[in-house]
Formats: sequence, structure tokens, C-alpha cells
Amino acid sequence: MYTQKFRYLFNLFDDSDPIKVFDMGRHKTPPCHVYGPAVRTYYLLHLVERGKGYVERSGVKTYLKEGEAFLIYPDEIVTYCSDTDDPWEYSWISFSGSYAPKLVSLTTEKLVMPYKKSGLIALLTAFESKADDCLTVVSALFEVLKSIKTDVATPKMDSVELALNYIENNYFRAVDVGVLAKRFGFSRSHFTMLFIKKVGESPYEYLTKIRIARAKEFLKSTDYSVEEIAYSVGFSSLQRFSDTFKKRVGVSPLNFKKSLKA
Repeated sequence: MYTQKFRYLFNLFDDSDPIKVFDMGRHKTPPCHVYGPAVRTYYLLHLVERGKGYVERSGVKTYLKEGEAFLIYPDEIVTYCSDTDDPWEYSWISFSGSYAPKLVSLTTEKLVMPYKKSGLIALLTAFESKADDCLTVVSALFEVLKSIKTDVATPKMDSVELALNYIENNYFRAVDVGVLAKRFGFSRSHFTMLFIKKVGESPYEYLTKIRIARAKEFLKSTDYSVEEIAYSVGFSSLQRFSDTFKKRVGVSPLNFKKSLKA
């Protein structure tokens, strides 16, 4: 008996959501069942539970069997067909959103790959339980993606790039340049030299610039007190913040805020 069951889930998500699951389902296909050539506007991931078949892209056929998965990208023309003698049965989940490309890039660079049973179990559990909340659905998607994860070649950042990333995300903390240098295996002086060569200023100068820039954003867009802003951007005292801000901007934080209302 050939069956197809599916559930539409896009109504659980807003257009602005970074991850949206459109649908999930299962299909026990008849022999030689063909879908396509077709294009979709979202990612579509199939997990082959039983049987065999092939996926065709740009005239090239890739054959799959039980325990393997295939991923279709948005706007990609794809045809897939079940085997004549041993037609496949598969489960699928589709998704999109602004974070979807990044999520896929962190998961795999392959179009066809083996999957772990944990992914199939998570997908079937969400499907058969008729989950109707986005948390359960997205959790199932993440488990499925984890189950197909392969080694992804990621560009390596050098020590200065890593330091820049750390400072930009931790400017509100007590950042010790010496400790940061030691983390990357350098003395403070050598690390500072490398930093200046690449960035054009010392780690401390760069950190201070980031803190002052963030302080200006707070002064422009919030009603936080100057003292609250000082500690929120990583300064150890109000006086130190005020002195540094005036030196960098030309006016005190309070006068800067007043000038915005003038």
C-alpha cells in the first residue's frame, strides 16, 4: 500500500522568524515514482528509511539507499525517483528563514549523506505526536540536522581576527590584553605589535573605541543614566568613563546626550 502523509507547519511561524519549518511528512512510494524536475523556495531534507532511488541534478543521477539522506537547496532544479523493484520510503522536513543558509553551512557541504537514527526518531516523534508548537518543531529540525552533520571546512581565523571577534562580543567585560595575548600563545608586547600591524591601533585603543561607540548608542537610544551606561560598556568607574568619553568625543557624556535633544 502506497501512502503519503504530511503536515503543514508554516502557520506556526512569522515571516520575520530566522528559522521557519514549512512542513514534514512521510511517503511510501510506488515503484518508479517520480517527482520533478521542480524548484522550491526552501530547503528540503529527505531521510530514506527503506528501499532505493535516485536524485538527479543537472543531468547527474546519485543513487541512494536506506540510511542515507539528500538535501535540496532553494531554487535548485531537482528530480528524484524511486527504484523499480525496491521503491523507497522516506520522511522529510522543509525549512527556510534568514538563518537557514548559515545553519546548513555549519551542518554539511554535501548534497547526499548518511544520517544517524536519532534524526529520524526526532522527526517521526514530532510528526506522529502532531506537535503544534514551534519550539518542538524547530527542536526536531535541529536534531535532524545534527544527524546528518559532516565535516565542514571552515576558514581559519588568525589570532588577531579571533581577538577582534572576542573584543567586539565581550567589550562590557574586564578585558585583559595580557591574558588575551597568552590565550593565543604570545607575549603581550608581541601580540600588541601584531594587532597594531593588522588593525592600525593597539588592542586597548580598539577596545576603548568599541566601548565609546556602544556608549554613544546607549546615550542616543535609551534613558539609562550615565553611570548605568558606564558600567554597561565595561568601565570600572563613572569618573574613568566620563574622562575617557570627553577625551574621545570632545564633550562629557551628559552634554553629549543634551546635544541630541537640542
